[in-house]
Amino acid sequence: ECVALLGETASAAEADALVARFAAPGAAGAALAALRAQWDATLGAVEVATPSPALDALVNGWLAYQTLSCRIWGRSAFYQSGGAFGFRDQLQDAAALVHHDPQLTRAQILLHAAHQFPEGDVLHWWHPPQDRGTRTRFADDLLWLPYLTAWYVEVTGDRALLDEPAGFVTARALEPGEDEAYLATVPSGETAPVYEHCVRAIERSLAVGPHGLPLMGTGDWNDGMNLVGREGRGESVWMAFFLYDVLRHFEPLAAARGDAERARRWAAHRAALAAAIDAHAWDGAWYRRAWFDDGTPLGTASADECRIDVLPQAWAVLTGAVSPERTLQAMDSAERELVMPEGELVRLLKPPFDRMTPAPGYIQGYVPGIRENGGQYTHAAMWLVRATAQLGRRDRALELLEMLLPVHHADTPEDVATYQVEPYVVAADVYAVPPHVGRGGWTWYTGSSGWMLRVALESILGLTMQDGARLVLRPCVPDAWPGYTLAYRVPGCGSRYVFTVRGTGGANERVVRVALDGAELAPVDGAAVVPIARDGAEHAVAVELGAQ
Repeated sequence: ECVALLGETASAAEADALVARFAAPGAAGAALAALRAQWDATLGAVEVATPSPALDALVNGWLAYQTLSCRIWGRSAFYQSGGAFGFRDQLQDAAALVHHDPQLTRAQILLHAAHQFPEGDVLHWWHPPQDRGTRTRFADDLLWLPYLTAWYVEVTGDRALLDEPAGFVTARALEPGEDEAYLATVPSGETAPVYEHCVRAIERSLAVGPHGLPLMGTGDWNDGMNLVGREGRGESVWMAFFLYDVLRHFEPLAAARGDAERARRWAAHRAALAAAIDAHAWDGAWYRRAWFDDGTPLGTASADECRIDVLPQAWAVLTGAVSPERTLQAMDSAERELVMPEGELVRLLKPPFDRMTPAPGYIQGYVPGIRENGGQYTHAAMWLVRATAQLGRRDRALELLEMLLPVHHADTPEDVATYQVEPYVVAADVYAVPPHVGRGGWTWYTGSSGWMLRVALESILGLTMQDGARLVLRPCVPDAWPGYTLAYRVPGCGSRYVFTVRGTGGANERVVRVALDGAELAPVDGAAVVPIARDGAEHAVAVELGAQ
């Protein structure tokens, strides 16, 4: 038996000690076995068996492994070797792991709160341990803190997080006309509860432009659109939906803390956002993406480039901010315009940018059809799948998800030759331009893995936790599925719930029967609602699906 050691130590003596330790017979094998057991314990929190082997392979370990090992721990991969924490990025990554380890999600929220400036804005990204990073004018970064905090509290019931103290960092302010700066930060000496951190982020984000929509600054979720609103007048339609959703979930937390005046003011602002979207953002068949500083619309049917963008169409569904009639039409338009069957991909926008004026930003520097510039950006594609499931389009939601699963792109030798990247991890992007249609782009280091896990588990298989007290199963699966099983280990107590879901031979539209350990439970609004017993035991949940 030969053992090769690869590592790093602070001294030669420590290296000698490691060599001596692993030179002992069986030592390396025992360490490997312990490592495997640790991974099995972590990744085994969720286990599924469905009619889709590709879905099973990814949900049963690979997506959580990619998210934890690469996104949270390593923060580095083949195509992007940085090591930095991204403010919006790692918050979303950690959200996907709440079912595996909610303490990890909680710690990530506290870490990011401590990288907020007292003024409410945040470091776009930073490098530990000195916390040098970039201060920017991005519109969305700071809002991911209240967005994920509210969601975490809803799932776990851990309201104590809102009172946890966290510090701030400080650095010089950006100069007029300065879009961003790489700065050394220092602790400000001030601390505040996480709730206050979230409040400062929201309050800083309430300014609106000429159409009553949020200012875009030097980019929203799409960093490449950094010139759309850099002069301070451009507006983001997607930001209107996003801020609406943040307020919708944070208002109850404010009211519960006695912050009633602020909750009422936020509710009024949310209503104004919805009215502004309805009055100005509708383009006739879908929602526009933004307005430039000079008033030129982006994402309009009359344009030659970026006629439609997937983000506003998907978030119209996810937020419920606008009329069902327009929402359905927007989603139909997204399906027709952006789903590309020949490459089995979902484009971020169409047509790509090339020579448009005014220029949207550095996104125009990408080859048309590559990455954010009209290729598939898998992160956003997962939001389209989630929206499709939320509309109850059960067959189509699964079709879209399976189309995006990397395993599916290695079904045949021809598929492998086209895709060209690892089929067991998610790729951030897939090319949509000949002769490379269907070729995978950057793999491993992508927040798409976390969203794919959440969409598969929460939107398709339908499992969520509420207030840390009950499990809710609301499947969105095709009628053709005879059923599936889902085993879920409740974090922190070892209780395990094994859901055995069966169709009744008709439509799998809603839950019609639930039994917990043989005792009948009444379905609630077409879902199975199961109280959590923190007894460390295994519980059997039998679920039957049927028609309305």
